[in-house]
Amino acid sequence: MKITPYNLKKAVRYLKNYGFREFWIRLREKGEPENISYEDYRQKMVVSEEALAAQRKQADRWKEKPLLSCVILVSSRETSLGETWEEQMKRQSYASWELLLADTPDEGIEQAKGDYLVFVDEGDSLAPEALYELAVAIREPNRVRQSGVHWQRSEGKPDLLYTDEDCQNRAGLFKPDYDPEWLAQECYMKHLCCVRREIAQECSEPGMNLESLVRAVAASVPAEKIFHIPKVLYHCAMPYRMQLGQAEDRPVVADTPLISIIIPNKDEMDTLRTCIESVKRSSYPAYEIIIVENNSTRQDTFDYYEELQSKNHNISVVTCKLEQGFNYSFLNNYGVSFAKGKYLVFLNNDIEIITTDWLERMYAQCSRMDVAACGARLYYPDDTIQHAGIMVAVGGHARGIGANMCLGMPRQECGYMGRAARRQSMSAVTAACMMMRTEVFHQVGGFTEELAVAFNDVDLCLKVRKAGYRIVYEPAVEAYHYESKSRGQEDTPEKVRRFQQEIEYMRTTWNDIMREGDPYYNPNLTRVRSDYSLGGISQK
Repeated sequence: MKITPYNLKKAVRYLKNYGFREFWIRLREKGEPENISYEDYRQKMVVSEEALAAQRKQADRWKEKPLLSCVILVSSRETSLGETWEEQMKRQSYASWELLLADTPDEGIEQAKGDYLVFVDEGDSLAPEALYELAVAIREPNRVRQSGVHWQRSEGKPDLLYTDEDCQNRAGLFKPDYDPEWLAQECYMKHLCCVRREIAQECSEPGMNLESLVRAVAASVPAEKIFHIPKVLYHCAMPYRMQLGQAEDRPVVADTPLISIIIPNKDEMDTLRTCIESVKRSSYPAYEIIIVENNSTRQDTFDYYEELQSKNHNISVVTCKLEQGFNYSFLNNYGVSFAKGKYLVFLNNDIEIITTDWLERMYAQCSRMDVAACGARLYYPDDTIQHAGIMVAVGGHARGIGANMCLGMPRQECGYMGRAARRQSMSAVTAACMMMRTEVFHQVGGFTEELAVAFNDVDLCLKVRKAGYRIVYEPAVEAYHYESKSRGQEDTPEKVRRFQQEIEYMRTTWNDIMREGDPYYNPNLTRVRSDYSLGGISQK
């Protein structure tokens, strides 16, 4: 950041409004380099010969040394580096391994004597510390630093481990922790893949390829037994080719339970009309709309309410008068008290739905027993991305609480590893357009009303996640978001003070995830920007 009179003036104003603590956090964010090349990262993270020697000494002192059976899926004993596999493996800092060559995983499994099997594709290579890192995770799983906080802790040894990787040492693939949504579309966990031998034997079938084996293992073990080591320990010889699952032409739903759509509103009749008309184009037949009226003053707004209710049997208006100003959480909780649906949709009045079968697509996700909520892909009117899921403990305007990912990216782009266009699990999605099972909403206590404006959707989603459910971002559901037209900006001392209190609430209530990070993110990526670029939180 350049020091200019304008920037100094902004800094003084920021310090006055937000205090020294927030000013210091913002200053540190501004100080992070905007672009870190993968080559710079790779050079920084290379483990020195001294460190490798220290790993060998430490492993030699271990009483428990898990034997790792390294199954190389090759037809030749030579690697792409022009050396034999034996020569490459001898550079490993962990010595308790056996080397097996096989055409298919099941052939390697039949030969293996080790506690765990490590699978490597032909032509690829391992970082010299790779087996040591796997052995550490196997011996002391509770000390492994995954990508973020895990509220469901594992007991005992892991069943499946995987790591980050790079392609030809030129591009790093920094992955999330275990996500069944992502795995269904792309087997992102196969490099570097390590499986407990007993589990591999149970799941293996003759001729099964590595991707099928990984998916079978992941489906057969508890999620907390799947470990991600967020370090680049595998070097892939072939360029990365992104795979995205194809969305169904039309989701098939076995039944059509009632869905209650909650829309808080204050005046903004034209904005509300656009929203309502877009909802009415929905192909799903069984829904009700509950408009939560909040201190409107214009007569044409009330005239529109009358028109809606007289012409649409499934639209009702309920009045909620708030004396203390806008409170998004209270308004939505109030609206839910009138809802009859098995599923809830929280919808801002400044949303225009694009996808006609949006309710079918969101219901298809939320009707799964392990999924409680689903979010949409939202655009600004200029066709740039406003929301592609929320990562918690990432900076942006909220300074470390949470950020809308891929913000400002052109609509047609997929983003890093396809994350803007990929159906995936998220720790949070925006309640500007979110579906949730009604029973789960009540189970976790609904929206926290102390969070009047900011972070209430993040807080709700984290309560849902901590209760053991998943949240899915569904990019096939698209909408325009004209964003907060009626609420305005944080431009008064009262609003600034309220915003600071809400930040403090989130930091206090969710200190563990704010500190340890989001499990669907990666600690090697920046916590300042929302573009999945490399940052200053990498680890050796």
